[in-house]
Amino acid sequence: MRPSNGFRYAALRLATASLILLPATVADAKERQPAEASFPQPVAAWLAQARQDCPAGFQNHNAVESIDLTGDGRPGYIANPHNLVCAGEPHLFSGDGPASIELFVTLPSGEVVHTGGVRALGYQVMPSPQGGAPTLAFQTHEENERAGSLDTYRWDGHNFAMLNRNSMAAPPVNGPDAEYQR
Repeated sequence: MRPSNGFRYAALRLATASLILLPATVADAKERQPAEASFPQPVAAWLAQARQDCPAGFQNHNAVESIDLTGDGRPGYIANPHNLVCAGEPHLFSGDGPASIELFVTLPSGEVVHTGGVRALGYQVMPSPQGGAPTLAFQTHEENERAGSLDTYRWDGHNFAMLNRNSMAAPPVNGPDAEYQR
């Protein structure tokens, strides 16, 4: 066998092996498609924008939680940028400060809409004991406040209404100006 025939034979075997693996590779690629493909358009657009903002080193660590936010059984979505990572710019999405946690609800028509966001360090979803819409608690920290607050919201049928705002500022020990009252 001449050397050129050996290369031709190896190339032919490699091409045949590639054709055998091609269907499996296509199937694997479909399974590895980004999760945002399964989200409704406004939620997928939020994730796509985040991916575009971080051209290298983007990672999504379950940044979108699907949960009934309105109490009517339709899916809602909480998009939390704290669960996104940008290796090239570690503070792009949240760093160690607050970021806008975005809320999306499904209307009775089936349309998914973005209802706004809350600038917060984190959130908690608390089911309603009476049923219906859960209460959303956000740990906020605005730059103009010395201490943050714990703000609670619930869907009122049209939007999220604030139920309560509790400052996280510590009250003075022994009352105000206790050291001067002796």
